[in-house]
Amino acid sequence: MKIAGIVGGMGSLATVDFLKKVVEHTKAEKDQDHIRMIVDFNTSVPDRTAAILDDGEDPTLYLVESVKMLEREKADFAVFICNTAYAFLDRVQKQVNIPVLNLPEMTLRKLKSKGIEEIWLTGTRGLLNSRVYQREAEKIGLTLKIPEERLQESLMQIIYTVKAGQIKKASLIWFSDVEPYLDGHVLLGCTELPVVAKSKRLHLIDVNDEWAKIVIEICGAEVNR
Repeated sequence: MKIAGIVGGMGSLATVDFLKKVVEHTKAEKDQDHIRMIVDFNTSVPDRTAAILDDGEDPTLYLVESVKMLEREKADFAVFICNTAYAFLDRVQKQVNIPVLNLPEMTLRKLKSKGIEEIWLTGTRGLLNSRVYQREAEKIGLTLKIPEERLQESLMQIIYTVKAGQIKKASLIWFSDVEPYLDGHVLLGCTELPVVAKSKRLHLIDVNDEWAKIVIEICGAEVNR
């Protein structure tokens, strides 16, 4: 089986959530049936949204350092457990020797293959500004609905509140200021959002779930159906 290299710590709870879902979604009867992962919990990576929108520190060199470390440890490929980090993918890929999988692109193609034609994109302002998802959606003919400013402000509050470990507060913002204003399919395009987002009426698509299944299959293990 292939060895997965995980660039995590962006944020911390989101990475733990992803790793948990890899284990939960792997069809296994014993430890040896699970995939091998090498994780760099790199919490020093500068804020990706600040780099895109506010001339903050460029995270590229930090991401390159993480991938090169995973390379040295014999990972076959790497992934970023952060949607906004994929805005820097091309810069990183040019400086490393193992493939960094474009999980946002792979996720949209998977959703399109399931017959989904229209979906809300929720995530950071940096992610929306980078057009990481929009470019791929346009290629495959998938309609993305983008939140208006008031809704986007509430989403940003949720994301940074989860990063601060205030899960109850983030959940309250989700249920009062976000969930009632969405409909249909909703892509939780920030790995913090699945930590708190719940709904009985929306079709929530958790990127951590989708990414976990993609990584499991690429490594050669079987996904629980």
